[in-house]
Amino acid sequence: MGMPLPPGVPAPLAEWWQRLVARLIDGVILGVVVYLIIGRIIASAFSTTETVSVLGVSAQVQTVSFTGLLLSAIISVLLYGAYEFFLVSRDGQTIGKKVMKIRIVKLGAPLQGGVDTETLIKRIGVLYGPQILGFNTVLNMIAGIFSLVNVLWPLWDKPLQQAIHDKVAGTVVVKL
Repeated sequence: MGMPLPPGVPAPLAEWWQRLVARLIDGVILGVVVYLIIGRIIASAFSTTETVSVLGVSAQVQTVSFTGLLLSAIISVLLYGAYEFFLVSRDGQTIGKKVMKIRIVKLGAPLQGGVDTETLIKRIGVLYGPQILGFNTVLNMIAGIFSLVNVLWPLWDKPLQQAIHDKVAGTVVVKL
């Protein structure tokens, strides 16, 4: 029933929308934690208040220092990467992927089990690495464009429907 599976793929490939919903679920979970840690603790520890006057109206504006922005970017990458690494290394799934009943597998590997360390480092590096550029507005925009292209890539990648991070790591996302 249906089309044959591409070589090395142990189960039908996940739909793009399933991957998106899983990533959104993970993003909400991580976003709350990262916001609480970075937004409340780090940013406030490295911020100053300046008075800005525009057209005769003065306002107090809080700005975060370069050190605070860089530290925030590094900690964000580490938290997102640790979440992905810990969960996917165990059974190939993050919480969002469990909810959506999809799993990351290495091409040619069995459906059961987690993903090996080398593969995960490659995958996480491409997926979350660009966030480290969040300390600079222009670099952050470039990283954002790359990240957008990365997550849209499965829409036109045939037959494996891989994102760029999947291609680098040699993984696919399959339905359970």
